[in-house]
Amino acid sequence: MKPHHLHHLPTTVVTSTRRHYATKYTAKVTSTSPSGRSLSAEVTALPSSPYPTDTRGYPIPRRHVVCKATQILLNNNHNNNQSHPSASSPSPFLDLSDYLHSLSLPLTPTEASEILKSLNHPSLALSFFRLCPSISPNFQHDSLTYTRLFLILSNSPSVPDRSHLVRSILSEMDRSNTRGTISTVNILIGFFGNSEDLDLCISLIGKWKLSMSPYTYKCLLQAYLRSYDSGKAFGVYNEMRRRGHTLDIFAYNMLLDALAKDQKVEQAYKVFEDMKRKHCEPDEFTYTIMIRMNGKIGKADEALALFQEMLAKGFSPNLIAYNTMIQALAKGRMVDKAIFLFSKMVENDCRPNEFTYSVILNVLAAEGQLGRLDEVVEISKKYMNKLIYAYLVRAAEQIGPCK
Repeated sequence: MKPHHLHHLPTTVVTSTRRHYATKYTAKVTSTSPSGRSLSAEVTALPSSPYPTDTRGYPIPRRHVVCKATQILLNNNHNNNQSHPSASSPSPFLDLSDYLHSLSLPLTPTEASEILKSLNHPSLALSFFRLCPSISPNFQHDSLTYTRLFLILSNSPSVPDRSHLVRSILSEMDRSNTRGTISTVNILIGFFGNSEDLDLCISLIGKWKLSMSPYTYKCLLQAYLRSYDSGKAFGVYNEMRRRGHTLDIFAYNMLLDALAKDQKVEQAYKVFEDMKRKHCEPDEFTYTIMIRMNGKIGKADEALALFQEMLAKGFSPNLIAYNTMIQALAKGRMVDKAIFLFSKMVENDCRPNEFTYSVILNVLAAEGQLGRLDEVVEISKKYMNKLIYAYLVRAAEQIGPCK
């Protein structure tokens, strides 16, 4: 841009301005009038990046560079794995180094991340990551390339000693004073599976001066659930509620299932009611979880109320839902209701399995009503065959005579 001379400007002129996006200018005062009421200034644009940029000034990966580099690595790696390795270069990275040194501009971290994304083997991706600083002039990894490598490793369960490898790469980040992003943390939370490592992930949020996103909370909650720590998962859930974040139905059901298995009834009901208040309608699996929990703690009436609520919402119970409710009734010694629900199950074309019959047999035996076994057989006669009948006879014999 050629210099322009501006005359008769007010004395309040600002000597540097910035457009809303990326183009920057500087202005140098060259002269002022004797009265000081006007001046002349020379305006020049700052040098633009030699790399292609988008409308906001961010660098765009050079696709031809990414494609060529990926082709060199994949082709040479494929040839070296064939029966005639001599047909290829001793190392794909020698060819890649020659190519990168032939470029007028060195490889950027954004381009390196795109190349990593295109490589089809984690060991090849790791080797490329390690060698980037030596095969491209003045190359330095940034959060983008580190995050990409973490994602590749998290999706590669066959990599030996992955946890140790990820921790060593985190140490490299620390030594190079590279700060990750919240996406880096999210990937690491999903990767690690125990509380000690999850504590490390949480510490990175403060160390890198990041803010937790709703997705970060969800990742952390699910990580604690996979570690069988429903207490810490519920703590994360409470923090989410305070910040106005919500879960999807999948995450809600994961949390509910963990709380129910640990018989944390009060906390489970809190989550269940929150679901309904926040317009995340419970599904059939949600109700099945709550019915099973109430059945296990001997609250058959509460379980039956939930089952009826599920029906009122238009859900058609499947085999698991029916079995769960029948088991809850059996635990509450409600024989008549258990058999009635069994009849409705058959009426609605839901085929009983061995578990269904075993639950009914056990409650009949416990209540001294094994004589009603013929009634059960009659109800399910359209599903009755020799195998099921033999099972019922054998099970009844094992239970023994009524007391």
